[in-house]
Amino acid sequence: MKESFPTQESGEEVKREDVLAVYRKFVDRGETNPDSLDLSDPEVKEANDLFFRWVNQEDERVKGDRELELRNNLSKTMFYVDAGFTDKHYLEGVLSWLSEDAYGTEKDQTDPERVKTRAMMAEAMKKVRRILGEDNAEETSK
Repeated sequence: MKESFPTQESGEEVKREDVLAVYRKFVDRGETNPDSLDLSDPEVKEANDLFFRWVNQEDERVKGDRELELRNNLSKTMFYVDAGFTDKHYLEGVLSWLSEDAYGTEKDQTDPERVKTRAMMAEAMKKVRRILGEDNAEETSK
């Protein structure tokens, strides 16, 4: 039985968790790098279509609010990590993107929303480093 996802015609909101669930299926099948997915596979095409609907929806939702735009970018950057992809080279790229974003996000201790955004970025970097550390530990023990 084919799963039913929100369609553009239905106007339903696309939820991040629903899109993550679609990509977790690829991870469950052994995929470790989202860049390795076969773009000619109809299931991958459908997943990518849903992903881009979610991205466009969220970009539109946060447009004009700098703090929400930063958080939305963080959510997109962490998407495949949150889906479970663990390829070392991919994660190193994600860590690099996160570092660039954090560096470009000015500190403002008087703005509680900015403090929260920067804390979210720091947590994301810790998560990626933790995954990389676990991967490195596994490789060492082999």
